[in-house]
Amino acid sequence: MKLTESRIKEIIREEIEQAQQGAQSQEEETKTLQHLKAFLLNLSKQASQIKGASPAEVKAAADLIIKILKSLPKGEVSKHIQYADQQLSKKLGDK
Repeated sequence: MKLTESRIKEIIREEIEQAQQGAQSQEEETKTLQHLKAFLLNLSKQASQIKGASPAEVKAAADLIIKILKSLPKGEVSKHIQYADQQLSKKLGDK
């Protein structure tokens, strides 16, 4: 199979587009992680203001957050988070 000049240009154009898309997705991932870090930092500040939670509840919440964070790279946790969010919203009366 002989490569024509137009086919070579097309291949190069496709490779450039793929590289740009990869860079954009990596930039979005970085922004998302920065957002998560800022959220967790803010959450840690708010945690000191929680009153009336038992030590067992606090430990259970912390353990759950750690499990969620460890599960994120596997991509299998979103449906569980969504379910837990729905259940807690029902319990708290949030909709």
